[in-house]
Amino acid sequence: MSQPRRCFVEEVAGPIKLIDILHRDGATSRRQWSTADEIEVHLNSADCDKYSHRFASICQRTSWSPLQITQPLLELLVSKHDAHDSFRDITSCFYYRNDDVEENYCQPVTINRTGTTTEISYTIRYPELKSGGREWALRQSGLYHSFDTATAKSVSVLFSCTPNSAAHQKAKELLLAGGDDAPAKLRNPSWIHEVLFAAYYPAWRPYIASLELKLLPIEPLRVGYDNLSALVSLENRFLQIPQFLSHGEDVLRELVSVFGQDRAAAGVGPLPTAAVVLQLENYRRRAQACSRTATSLHRRSQTTAQLLSDTLSFGDQIVAKEQNGSMLQLNKSAVFLTTLTLFYLPASFVATFFGMNFFDLDQQVGRIVSTPTIWIYIVTSIALTAMTFSVYYWVLHHDDSVVRRMSPKVHIVDWRGLTRRLTMKGGNRMKFESAPV
Repeated sequence: MSQPRRCFVEEVAGPIKLIDILHRDGATSRRQWSTADEIEVHLNSADCDKYSHRFASICQRTSWSPLQITQPLLELLVSKHDAHDSFRDITSCFYYRNDDVEENYCQPVTINRTGTTTEISYTIRYPELKSGGREWALRQSGLYHSFDTATAKSVSVLFSCTPNSAAHQKAKELLLAGGDDAPAKLRNPSWIHEVLFAAYYPAWRPYIASLELKLLPIEPLRVGYDNLSALVSLENRFLQIPQFLSHGEDVLRELVSVFGQDRAAAGVGPLPTAAVVLQLENYRRRAQACSRTATSLHRRSQTTAQLLSDTLSFGDQIVAKEQNGSMLQLNKSAVFLTTLTLFYLPASFVATFFGMNFFDLDQQVGRIVSTPTIWIYIVTSIALTAMTFSVYYWVLHHDDSVVRRMSPKVHIVDWRGLTRRLTMKGGNRMKFESAPV
């Protein structure tokens, strides 16, 4: 990435969680840590490796904030679990920003195998209702999962864009549950993936339905540029959905391939039950169904937007035609008035010229005599005519500058840019704090 990005904080202020589950002699013990200092002390302790499953949850305070973890602590997580570089690729998706960049980017699923250890990492996009419960937002979550078939150890690190996310709550409830079926579920290496998709992917259907509800009132073709803007906005939203769902389908397809029955012959190790594999397949089919629905709605909105655009264009053409007719009538009137002016101008000029005091009637001889100063009128008229035509010629060749200087000045304040500058924290001090790959 060419632009420096700040992915970590200097001091942890948001929630962070580490939970260790240990299965021994038919009994299950659970330990959890909730502060960065406690987690760091535990990871450096002698009994750090005494776990069957380890779950870590790291979040952002807001979806535009850095991860609520320090870089040394994250590097300690990486080194203690010998995580692949794809772990850092996930952290690079959660960073401080003040612009809506990389809105459509999803980290592709990455699978690495070293001996008996398999590592899986990816991010997914999903819709989520905001705290008010009326507006939707597109969020992202990331997951790093490593499991060793020889030692039956599993490590899951969940990255969330908000504190106490739905996936975090579901995973925490399952890990700390005291029922008899909880240990059996945790021995299933795919449980964290099922929790992630179960928490977020059912929201796609109501999200698409909410967009369709906005589309339906516009489809009767209420002509107006505001409706056209709303249609274009809906069209762009519908266009995003198949891309996100297609990425989710790829992730689910790879998960089924890793955990599915075809891996049994390859010696991957303990496999989940057929019900879990079927559940992942069901989420993939739901994603396909939602993608088809979004594609259909995108075409509908696109067709309606095109029809509305054509209707507005035809309306503008009708108005332009009426204006052209009015201008033609005005031109005809102007031609008529010009003809009358040319008809009466010579007589008016003669009457005005001889009505001036330059001429007088000599009663004795019965002749018209003129004053010797008539040259003043002739010279003044020629000079004024020349000056008038000179000004007209200059204005004709400099009309753009004249209009610009005569036009009123309108000062527009960029409130969004001013707000962004005032709310920017750190300015040019933002740095990409991820460790070099």
